[in-house]
Amino acid sequence: MLLNNHTHSRDAIDKDIYPWLSVVVIGRNEARRLPPLFSSLPAGEGIEWIYVDSYSSDQSLERAVEAGARVYRVEEDSVCGPGTGRYVGTREAFGKWILYLDGDMVLREEFISFLERLKTEQEAESSSLPPGTAGFVGRTRNRYLDRDGNLIDTRDYVVLSKKEMGLPEKWGKPALYHGGAVLYRRDFVLQAGSWNPAVCQLEEIDLYSRVLALGGTLRAVDLPMADHYTPFLSLLEKLKLNFLPRYRGKNLYGAGQVVAARIKTGTLLPFIRLYPYPFVVLAGLVAVPPLYLIWPLLPLLVNLALMIWIGTAKKWYYYLVYLGNLIQIFRGLGRYRFFEPEYRKISGPR
Repeated sequence: MLLNNHTHSRDAIDKDIYPWLSVVVIGRNEARRLPPLFSSLPAGEGIEWIYVDSYSSDQSLERAVEAGARVYRVEEDSVCGPGTGRYVGTREAFGKWILYLDGDMVLREEFISFLERLKTEQEAESSSLPPGTAGFVGRTRNRYLDRDGNLIDTRDYVVLSKKEMGLPEKWGKPALYHGGAVLYRRDFVLQAGSWNPAVCQLEEIDLYSRVLALGGTLRAVDLPMADHYTPFLSLLEKLKLNFLPRYRGKNLYGAGQVVAARIKTGTLLPFIRLYPYPFVVLAGLVAVPPLYLIWPLLPLLVNLALMIWIGTAKKWYYYLVYLGNLIQIFRGLGRYRFFEPEYRKISGPR
């Protein structure tokens, strides 16, 4: 049996030999994808691998142990969402920088070269990094798979568009958002309160809005960072993920959990600043009665203008996406309960 009795602790380590980089991988039932992922990671002195498993039923634990990672397993009752695994991984990491990846990703060689440059820059007497740099995000390329696992399509710039990214040699430019693949300075993550383990969606926006409130900024570099192997979803399926109470095994109320958490801590405004669109949709709907009293067609024109604005800024159907987010907010407001996840160390160095 792989499990041992280690729970909720970090092994002792000499502070003088802290790694400069911790790679935190999270996953659930990704046994097939983990070997190529670990094969793509940087290795050697000053680098540690951590794998946090969300109670898989396949051979994920064994694959991670075989790869040489330090492995932790979240107990079944504590599995909530991606934020849970990243919270655990951050707690157990020792690196000055943490590279977060999902179990269905592969790191790109171009970003490994960027990491090497960053390490050299950090060791230099004078650094050219912009003040307040909290981390970096590169390009995530989606590799779409059919139900049999066959590659059927590829799409680049899926998290940020090309115009939202800057030149790598100039350390990119301030990012508006990041996905599951991201490089953070560990001290900024901890100062911001770390990932919230008790939300099942929007954990990236939740954390980044708190980092921004501290004066930290992620920088988006126009450089391949990770390939993400993900099932192909039609537009109809994407909309179902927004509107149905539960679809494809996901709990679709995480936006409400985030809002509830931020209301409790009095930090909702930074979240709205970073992610205003659902609240813009709400404002348009709330304004319908008074606008109707002014002129019956005015509510329709105002909300149509909002649809066009959002569609122009994002994609044509994104008004529906944010309307779904708004429904999720109301659905999840009463479903937030913070908890400390229970987990165990499985195997690995230190």
